[in-house]
Amino acid sequence: MSQRKIAVAAAALVAGGALGGGTAMAQESGRPALKESHVTGDAWLKYPGDPQTPYRRFIVDAHGGPWKFVDGKMVMGDARGMVRFDHFAPDAPGGPSTHHWGTIKVDYLMASGPVAVVSGIRQDDEHGIPPNQKRANLTFYQSPRGHRYDRMGFSWGLVYPQCQQMGGGPAPFSPASAGPDGRWLKGYTVKAAPMDIPTGQFQPPDNPPDCSFGDE
Repeated sequence: MSQRKIAVAAAALVAGGALGGGTAMAQESGRPALKESHVTGDAWLKYPGDPQTPYRRFIVDAHGGPWKFVDGKMVMGDARGMVRFDHFAPDAPGGPSTHHWGTIKVDYLMASGPVAVVSGIRQDDEHGIPPNQKRANLTFYQSPRGHRYDRMGFSWGLVYPQCQQMGGGPAPFSPASAGPDGRWLKGYTVKAAPMDIPTGQFQPPDNPPDCSFGDE
């Protein structure tokens, strides 16, 4: 069966609610539907770019994959979930540190081995994030040595934040740490799934129209 026929059948099943939101493509060849990748967890990190107030906390619950097929066309982004992050720092120089939370709505996830890239759109408009900096790319590393050796990276601070494109994650530059209260959290768990590498004919994904991302 051609790739296009498989993709059309998958799109019909998705429209009917048979596959659910996280399955990239059904297989008519008798193989089970593709499994999702997952990244979950919660950790305090020490961000090396801010030695004065280094504590950052990232809570992630992301599921899905990097792409899906709709009527024979590859569409980038087939993930869902949320990332919450906290910058523990003073509101004014010399003042007490407080929690400053932000949120990212996930739309992309690629995991391989112990490393995952998660991408999404920042929702914390109250922080005055410019439209061309709303795309956030995050990397998570689950260390085989244990969660105290996990690492994480984010696409601002040490990375040029403007015009980030989906899936272009930085190196995981921040090591896990005990938080400002001395507590270690549970760390990150990365569960990779085989990626749907297409064969045969299909339409490539559209290029992003610009880097503003609007109000996604």
